[in-house]
Amino acid sequence: MPGFVEGEGAEEFIEALKGAVVPRDRKAKGRDLLPPVLLLADGERAVAHAHQAMRGLRRMLYPDGAKRVPYAALGPDEIRDAAGRRPLTLDLGRELCVDVPRRTGRLRLTDFFLTRDIVELALDPRAPEPDGRALRDHCYAQRIARGPLLRALWTLGGEGAEGGTAGPGWIAELRRLLTRPLFQLLPRWWWGRRRTRLLLRSTRRGWYADWRRISHGRTAEDFFENAARLLRAERGRDPEAAVGRWEELLLRALLADLRRAARPGRISPWRRRRRTRCVFLLELPEDVAGAAAGSRFLERYAEAARDTRCAAVVVVAVSPAGMVAVSPADGAGVPRADGAAAPPAGDAAARLRGASGMPSRAPRPLRAALPAPVPESEGLDLDPVSPRTFRLGPAAELTLTGVVVAALLSAPGVWLLDRVTDEPDRGCLGGASSEVVAGRPELSADSPRKQYEDARRLIREENARVGREVGDGDGTARTVVHIGSDVAADPQGQRYNAAVPELRGIALAQRALNDEARNDSQKVWLRIDSRNAGDDFASAPRIARQVAEDARRKGSGIIGVVGFSKSLKQTQEAVRILGGARIPVIGTTATADLMQVDGYYRRVAPTDSREAAIEAEFARRGNIMDDGTGSCSPARAAVVVKDPRDLYSDEIGTLFAERFGARPFTLEYTPGGRSGGVTQGPGPDGAARKDSIGELADAVCERVVANPRTVVYWASRALQFSAFLDDFGDNTACEGRKLTVLGGNDLTTAALAGAYADRPWLRLYHTVHVLPAGHPRLSDIAKKFNADYARDFGAHDLWRDDGRAALAYDAMQLMAEAANRAFRSTDNVERSNVQIGLDNGIRKQGASGYLDVGRGRSVPRDKPLVILHHTDRGSEPVLYCGAFTQNPAGRATHWGPRGKFSCPRDS
Repeated sequence: MPGFVEGEGAEEFIEALKGAVVPRDRKAKGRDLLPPVLLLADGERAVAHAHQAMRGLRRMLYPDGAKRVPYAALGPDEIRDAAGRRPLTLDLGRELCVDVPRRTGRLRLTDFFLTRDIVELALDPRAPEPDGRALRDHCYAQRIARGPLLRALWTLGGEGAEGGTAGPGWIAELRRLLTRPLFQLLPRWWWGRRRTRLLLRSTRRGWYADWRRISHGRTAEDFFENAARLLRAERGRDPEAAVGRWEELLLRALLADLRRAARPGRISPWRRRRRTRCVFLLELPEDVAGAAAGSRFLERYAEAARDTRCAAVVVVAVSPAGMVAVSPADGAGVPRADGAAAPPAGDAAARLRGASGMPSRAPRPLRAALPAPVPESEGLDLDPVSPRTFRLGPAAELTLTGVVVAALLSAPGVWLLDRVTDEPDRGCLGGASSEVVAGRPELSADSPRKQYEDARRLIREENARVGREVGDGDGTARTVVHIGSDVAADPQGQRYNAAVPELRGIALAQRALNDEARNDSQKVWLRIDSRNAGDDFASAPRIARQVAEDARRKGSGIIGVVGFSKSLKQTQEAVRILGGARIPVIGTTATADLMQVDGYYRRVAPTDSREAAIEAEFARRGNIMDDGTGSCSPARAAVVVKDPRDLYSDEIGTLFAERFGARPFTLEYTPGGRSGGVTQGPGPDGAARKDSIGELADAVCERVVANPRTVVYWASRALQFSAFLDDFGDNTACEGRKLTVLGGNDLTTAALAGAYADRPWLRLYHTVHVLPAGHPRLSDIAKKFNADYARDFGAHDLWRDDGRAALAYDAMQLMAEAANRAFRSTDNVERSNVQIGLDNGIRKQGASGYLDVGRGRSVPRDKPLVILHHTDRGSEPVLYCGAFTQNPAGRATHWGPRGKFSCPRDS
């Protein structure tokens, strides 16, 4: 896509312009008048600079062969041809109605079309000077050509195109006497009378009377008589002055129409689709006459918009700075060769964002300097505007609504409604034989330490390969630092530790990326510097300081950091330290929103806020509560268990409670106790604090007994969950009672390994970030990753389906893509250039889903999340939402029986 000019203030201006075109407040387009914007290009290549800016703006509004918003654009040749000969508004209004955004309905510009017919007649030197009746007849003939209903009535009147009556003898005479007055004369008289009533007598729509300074009311004269008098008067004036007068007329007519079209409304299908402002784009020519015509248009637009109170238009003009300037005395646009310096584009952005209300005086054109072009830059890669889209057009929606209403009011509709509402679905979520199950993995006979060192060995071997290949002068290499936790002490502890799968995913990614670099000289070879931050990342802040110090050394080659598999206070502090050193960081499985401490941190896993929203929707709507008879229903109450000292646990527990509603009961438990003799029970925040797992289990049991449809949301860690189940099963009054638990990704590895399989009274749902290997929704990249992982580490490995390796793989893919872009564009792979690549946005297919990390985002949009149901034969997906692939077929947007429920989507 041709880019907008890149430089200081450019991005800020584009974001402000998008906010003006697609305002968040639907009432803004009828309330806040925006000044027209004049962007001035300076320098030797000012004309090319201005043309590049206009081309980027047009592609932002017209990215894929269809308009996203109603807009019209005039190029320098069109303005030059029209200067002094015809109003620019004629071409703008005509183009505005061509190719309107899909399913929004056509623009009804009744006043503009009427005045256009008058102006075109006035500009025709061969046309006679009409009186009021002749002008009305001419305009009505043009209206008939545009309207099928009036054209059909005229045809019924029997008058042919030559003015004679159709048919022989007495039939033609009878038609002339009877049908012509009814189908021709009466509609024409009524149409002309209505134009007078609306444009002259009406105080609400009488913009023409205001412009001509005619008093409103029944005493007002006929519209066409007044317009004919104006036409005759303007024909006797200087042609250029007359064109200016017609410009004022057309602008007011067009803006009055657009103001009516932009009125907010929630009932009319047409008004609900008018969510954007219209846009006028003008690229002023470099000659004096054309530049003056464009500048005068901006002034007249501002006056007309103020007079008609129309805030539904955004006007942007670009011009070489040496040709157009605005006189500070009267605001008139005059061409001159030494235009005063214009303020930067950032000031224009602030003015656009700060526009409010309707000014008492016409706003002056807002002049701003286009940023100086960056050498060898292709320009900003602009994301197109993204207004809301609709599946049906307004007419189709209205028809469908009528059909639905008619069906509901009919007897069959009532019967069908009763059938649907009387028999609710009571089937339990889970148990679908058609779903691919994440099979029970096998614990390796090797010790955790050996598996960990084997993964590090793969990385060391690949680093040696990089040294050999790049040492021969065949490529460019850089270093990515990995910060991970220490490995578990025993095989059972591997169920709660992500050190090994994260290293494996990074090793697989490094090998794949270096294979690409071997085949493509414009890609960067990557070394991995893996650093152990200790058990539970205890040394993460210290390691981060070391990395920051090493990165400052000249020739270090460090371009970024990946890792941080847990959201902890110490990992949050490490991210803050690295951000302060301006080192890009891409997290793997850390999901807490609070990890986002600065703009240098990104992650590939969905955030806690997205996960909590999906889980709360799942608990409220999904049939997960087993009543003991084989039937299930949604949860009606919830108990949230969280650790207030754990960053991840405290955040996701709080978010779930907010999203679930129904005032969930919160229990707080910190391993090792925390109350210290303080009286237990509800604290200031409404949470009950417990000192032991036994007390926690008793408190949960009390809630489940009081309301059997209570789901337990486990926000604490997996190690404490195993201890909780031990006590709940045989040390509480709930022995043998069904317990439904919904947990986060921290439970996944232990659940997939069968840690909870020996408890038939437990109905467990837990989240994971990937679908099981072999699932039909997997992308080709995911299938290849699963095959590579199975080949290197075994098809029944403990971590094959838990997503941790895939997320580490994708973190490396993002970092490598940013490095490759920096290398291709600047031939210099420095951290600052890698950060720019990440800031500009990356869209890439990953092993864990589609990585749509757009400009300004820190997490992929609609990142996939899967909820698994724990069964004897493995864990089966019961919900999967998000973008698994880039194409629409790979995006899961609904879940539940027959796709009954919609998946939450990121804004």
